[in-house]
Amino acid sequence: MTKLRALIVGGTSGIGHGIALALAGRGNVEITIAGRSKERGESIVQELSGVSSEHQHKFVAVDGFDLNSVKKLVEPNNSPDILVMTQGMATLQGYTPTKDGIDQKLQLHYFSRFYLFRLLAPHMKPNSRILTVLSGGVHGRYNNYSSDFELREGYSAVNAADAAGYYTDAGFEALSKEYPELVVAHAAPGFVNTRWGSEFPTLLRTMIVRPMMRLIGRDFKECGNTLVSALMGLPRGYSVVDPKGKVVENGLKHKTEDQSIILEKTLALLPDL
Repeated sequence: MTKLRALIVGGTSGIGHGIALALAGRGNVEITIAGRSKERGESIVQELSGVSSEHQHKFVAVDGFDLNSVKKLVEPNNSPDILVMTQGMATLQGYTPTKDGIDQKLQLHYFSRFYLFRLLAPHMKPNSRILTVLSGGVHGRYNNYSSDFELREGYSAVNAADAAGYYTDAGFEALSKEYPELVVAHAAPGFVNTRWGSEFPTLLRTMIVRPMMRLIGRDFKECGNTLVSALMGLPRGYSVVDPKGKVVENGLKHKTEDQSIILEKTLALLPDL
């Protein structure tokens, strides 16, 4: 089998961890885990080596709150065949800008991912695959994208979630049209038993979030296997994928005119290539 290279951003825990294990289990994928925790990253690399010892899996540090850090993941002569992005956070905080001037949640869930897609796509081979795991087919429509694109005026947890998902569909679909030889997907993982919510207040985390995770959360390895199987079977172009790995027909909620505005506003906030 031809060896493939995979870059998994946010792969130090949860769904990213599950996807890494699923890819390693295929036997022909060399994996780079990118994340903030060196300790967790190196532990997962050891686990991957136990699954496929013939490959040199590795960890690299990245801070999704810093777009310059994200840019350092790009190696033009060593681009991945598979790019997976799962970096995220779950908090009750209000609008909180990063050093790049973008809200933390929006930067992790959308802007850092769009930026890396845009940086890597020109160097990726035909049929390479890009997967962003967030809320494909699940999020609502964010109607204030034109007047309050950055959520500076009307920030809420719901608006932040809907905006990130809505922008992802619009932005990633637009980029996929520029690179029609690539396979691009936005997936919703469903409710998965991960470290999600670790930033919540202690009482909420221990009394509600963790018990729900244990009771109804899917196993992160099962989720990883489902999403990898779906990703490797998708056609070129842009797809929205549900928690069962099925393509969501008519899953996009934006219109062409929405897309052009969202793309223009996104590019205005990101550094030049």
